[in-house]
Parts: sequence; C-alpha cells; structure tokens
Amino acid sequence: MAKFITSIKLLEATERDYAKLSQELKKYFFNPAGRTGSGKSTESETSVIFNSSDNKSLLDTTTAVSRAAATTGRKYSFTVIREKTRPETK
Repeated sequence: MAKFITSIKLLEATERDYAKLSQELKKYFFNPAGRTGSGKSTESETSVIFNSSDNKSLLDTTTAVSRAAATTGRKYSFTVIREKTRPETK
C-alpha cells in the first residue's frame, strides 16, 4: 500500500477548527506537515497539509479525511496525492 499527502481547506474556519481537525486526523495516523496560504493570515485562504504515517488505500485515506473534517462543522475541501516512492536498487 502507498502513503498519501493530504491538503485540507476549511471554509470560514478559526484556529480552533484547525486544531480540532489536527486532533481528529491524529486518530487516523496523520501527521501535520505544514500550512499553505496567500501570505495574508486570512483563515479562509489557508489549507493544512498532512502526511499519512500508516500504509492505507486511497479509499481508507479519503474516508478518514472526510470523517475528520466533518467533525469541525465547517464546509471543507481536500486533495489527496500519493507519495512517490523510489524503487529500491540492489
């Protein structure tokens, strides 16, 4: 199975919403990797990036992210990208 990188954006969210999201995603073995934004500190333009620390399928990953984001009570959008792995050389 592959590991995935997930970028999540909550609409009209506060720091408390992002803290709750992070706490929920940790239950699904995701680790925060950073934030992206437009340089301004407006929360509506911020997305948070998480890396999966457990091998999962794409379906398991999207389900976990949807469940965690839904607990915030905010509208959300997210993208999931498969982490590239380098072939082992022998």
